[in-house]
Amino acid sequence: MDIEKIKLALGKSRPDTDTERDENRKPADLLHFIEIKEGQKIGEMNSGRGYLSAIIAYALEESGVVYSHTAPQSVERWKGNPIEKRLESYPQENLIPIVGEMEDPNFPDDMDIIINCMTYHDTVWTKSDRMRMNQNIFDSLKKGGSYCIIDHHAKDGHGIDDCHSIHRIEKSFVIEEVSRAGFYFDDDSDLYENPDDPLDQMVFEKGIRDQTSRFILIFKKEA
Repeated sequence: MDIEKIKLALGKSRPDTDTERDENRKPADLLHFIEIKEGQKIGEMNSGRGYLSAIIAYALEESGVVYSHTAPQSVERWKGNPIEKRLESYPQENLIPIVGEMEDPNFPDDMDIIINCMTYHDTVWTKSDRMRMNQNIFDSLKKGGSYCIIDHHAKDGHGIDDCHSIHRIEKSFVIEEVSRAGFYFDDDSDLYENPDDPLDQMVFEKGIRDQTSRFILIFKKEA
């Protein structure tokens, strides 16, 4: 999709807390890289309050649909589904909330793209069955579909050691693990690379939040 059309989605009705994040999250550039297209079925894993899902749904509102996943633990923690709460104030007909465990997110079949945005590392310390999760995502995608993972860089050699303490994971570990589910590694981007990030700080600290050095990985299911 043309990046200018994606940018139009950013001007739609969204909470101020969303629009304030746009400068650092660069959503139009991200979605242009991921190659979203009209008519696609796109899913987001553990989508939080729907920041990214809502933008994609606006960009695809003429013909596409977005399935915004929430884990049951998050529904309990937030005392309700945050996507359903969002839709009460910011209705979007093509933004569909779904609930399911990380291992069984309940996406429909023949998905074009599934995105895991800065939550893959959480599945380590929550002890989710990541192989089962990745296999379910693989099975939900159509042939040629894409699995996009965005997460905070850990230092080389740290693997999954920092997933809980500072919420970071090593890029090479993710590539190796996801490839075992049948995907092939297709592409990456330096859009979120930040050479000033020492890679040893908690990602939620005020001085580094939304400015961490992050990787963007695209995996593909064989066509």
